[in-house]
Amino acid sequence: DQRMVYKLEIDPGDQVLIYLERDQQGNILNAYISDIYRQNYLMLLLILFLLALVALGGWKGLKTIVTLFLTGIAIVKFLLPGLLAGYSPILLTVVICAVVTALTLLIVSGTGRKTLAAILGTTGGVLMAGIIAYIFGSVTKLTGLGDEQTQMLAFIPQGTGFDYQGLLFAGIILGSLGAIMDVGISIASAMSEIEAVKPDIKNRDLFKAALNVGRDVMGTMSNTLILAYTGASLSLLLLFLAHQTPVQEFLNWDMIATEIVRALAGSIGLILTVPLTALVTVAFRPKKAKRNN
Repeated sequence: DQRMVYKLEIDPGDQVLIYLERDQQGNILNAYISDIYRQNYLMLLLILFLLALVALGGWKGLKTIVTLFLTGIAIVKFLLPGLLAGYSPILLTVVICAVVTALTLLIVSGTGRKTLAAILGTTGGVLMAGIIAYIFGSVTKLTGLGDEQTQMLAFIPQGTGFDYQGLLFAGIILGSLGAIMDVGISIASAMSEIEAVKPDIKNRDLFKAALNVGRDVMGTMSNTLILAYTGASLSLLLLFLAHQTPVQEFLNWDMIATEIVRALAGSIGLILTVPLTALVTVAFRPKKAKRNN
């Protein structure tokens, strides 16, 4: 049927997933092909990703693999079960993000003032993104039910009474963490290098230098966040364009407003990470450097 958009194209030799219907005695009543078995190719893609990390990143690449593994454990073993059990989405996500940030930066960058500044700056930026998302999500009365997947949570067998708006804000915090962490360590590393070359630099000049570096970083990383959220909603945007939906209706629809708040709150948190990390770095300078100021 040409009207069917989604249909499986199966070639001889392809592996597929079979859905079986059985009676009470275990006899097969019907069998359906539910989907193509893609797991082997996905594992191959994962292996290529890990090999690329090790080949180009060397020891740092291996450390990155460890941090990715720990992040996966934190999400699968702690965050998701905690949310399913009914814990506060925002509080739980903030704690998980803080732990993931600390572990990631300590493993990749080691211990020291630079890493501590990056951890605190990143955590502060993520918190700011969450606070801004909470404020504007509340005043715009976002429901957190803008997509079908979230709506389906109401029918899960566990019967958890989810805080859907809280899940929305938790998703914004989690989604912005990677980019914000990148900005935090970039600023902390740049300031560390400046201090190494000019240890007697004044706090004010060091702070200004960090802001100059931050202006370059924040532009590209804000684009990264906004383009990521735009890409995730590309089909929806095409749908609105095809139906020539008025801009006023388009902007005020819950799902679109959610994505706008998500992208802009994350970007603002990212921008604020620059001065936060710079302030922490300056505050933690050795006493000798402070006396020279």
